[in-house]
Amino acid sequence: MEQMNRGSTFVLYLVCMSALFASLSQNIYSPIIPLIKDSFGVSVTMVNISVSIFILITAIMQIVLGFVIDFKEAKSILIPGMILTIIASIGCAITQDFTVFLVCRSLQALGTAAIPLIAATTIGNLFQGSERGKAMGTYQMVLSIAPVVAPVVGGFIGNQYSYPGIFWFITVISVILLWINSLYFPKGQTSKQEPIRIGKALSHYKAIFKSRVGSSILILSFVAFFLYFSMIVYLPIVLTDRYHLSLGIVGLLYLPMAFSTMLGSVFFKYIQVRKPLKSVLLWGNVVMASSVLLFAFTHLFSLVGISISLILHGMAVGILTPLFSTMITNEFEQQKGSAIGMFNFVRYMGMAAGPIISGFLLAFGNSSMIFGSMGVLYLVLGLFMMVRMYANQKRVVECKGNVKRECKKGMRG
Repeated sequence: MEQMNRGSTFVLYLVCMSALFASLSQNIYSPIIPLIKDSFGVSVTMVNISVSIFILITAIMQIVLGFVIDFKEAKSILIPGMILTIIASIGCAITQDFTVFLVCRSLQALGTAAIPLIAATTIGNLFQGSERGKAMGTYQMVLSIAPVVAPVVGGFIGNQYSYPGIFWFITVISVILLWINSLYFPKGQTSKQEPIRIGKALSHYKAIFKSRVGSSILILSFVAFFLYFSMIVYLPIVLTDRYHLSLGIVGLLYLPMAFSTMLGSVFFKYIQVRKPLKSVLLWGNVVMASSVLLFAFTHLFSLVGISISLILHGMAVGILTPLFSTMITNEFEQQKGSAIGMFNFVRYMGMAAGPIISGFLLAFGNSSMIFGSMGVLYLVLGLFMMVRMYANQKRVVECKGNVKRECKKGMRG
């Protein structure tokens, strides 16, 4: 048993580091956007397309690969994805044509898209109960390192070796991870080895949306990440226009949120063992709503208020992300790949929609009113979804001992 636990722990950190690399591949790109623009002689719009297409492909592939992982060997998907990442990264490093660069960047997204999905699904298979929640917390904690480290690493390498240096760096890390995963990633993870049938795959997603737990988690995750990206995209605007801060100082103000996200993940690891997930969800939603409300009422006149709201917001994201992952894998034991894939897709869509919709609203409305309304909306939505998810528990208790009465399955965890 002890040997099995050590093996599971090793695999946990292996998939965590692999997923960290996937996130790093996306976030490391931001500091070199001006280099891409100048090196290829293209417009800002074209460079932004190269950013958006990576996120879009990653989001879509969560659905495509989600049900594939329910039917096929995870390792048989992971290894080809890493090989594709290596080839695409080399292409990005050596090409001098922006169209080819865009194609290679798209292939890179295809290659890395499966990694976080396989990581979360593998964790769901290896661990049960509170240990699963603890492992999800570790996973999210490791992932939260990327937004802190990636811009620093990207800026340093880009400054020294221009944009090709970034992609040679990704290539080297990809080769190392390919070698380690080829040797140590366990066979048999998430594998039923069944033929892939579209009808059966669609039934998986239908079951997720019909489930009160599944649909509620998806709705909450969409809105939570909508709020998250709405705030972090609007933050530099208010700091430069309202407070006239330099971009260097603006970048430093992102660090409290990044570190508090890590702290929130650590907090979730330990609190979910001692408290029911229902309580963790309640307080996570309250902190999320409170952080947005505090930001709404202080961002125009107080840097201290902004900093506190960002810390609270990071804590909420750090708690809710592994919580949502744990709850949805608990609810769909036999369709973990599909469930995690849909969860990832929905939260990526929230990330994409947040800056667009909030930007439109902020162009025509008062920022305090808009963010205040968002905070109230999330609080009301969070409470409503909790009532919706846990309403059946009372019925289950009432049905105990009555063999003639058909009761619905209650919440797990």
